[in-house]
Amino acid sequence: MTSEGQFHLMDVVIAEVPYDDGKSFKTRPALVVMMDGQEAAFYKITSKYAEKSVQIQKRYFPLEFWREAGLSKASYVDVHRAYVLATDYMMQRPPLGKLAPEDRDNLFQFITDLRKNS
Repeated sequence: MTSEGQFHLMDVVIAEVPYDDGKSFKTRPALVVMMDGQEAAFYKITSKYAEKSVQIQKRYFPLEFWREAGLSKASYVDVHRAYVLATDYMMQRPPLGKLAPEDRDNLFQFITDLRKNS
């Protein structure tokens, strides 16, 4: 089992992300945005964009440096909802990578602007 100390904010990890119905999970990349004791909050990362509605696309932040983050294809951070899981449960593999400083700063601005305009 991986310990919490091996993970940091803005790490890209593989996690068992729950669907919004809470009944099932999908193994997918996720971005760690908060760690508190034995829990971590994260946003899911997706490569699916074009087939989504405009309303959903508005909540997807495009990663410019997705390769540097350890991802295999162009990806988006879905800021619709932060999920919280036990670190031991969600982080059973080493991180794929870390968000580049430019993506980190732009993501913060994206979320700030999204909240202002909501």
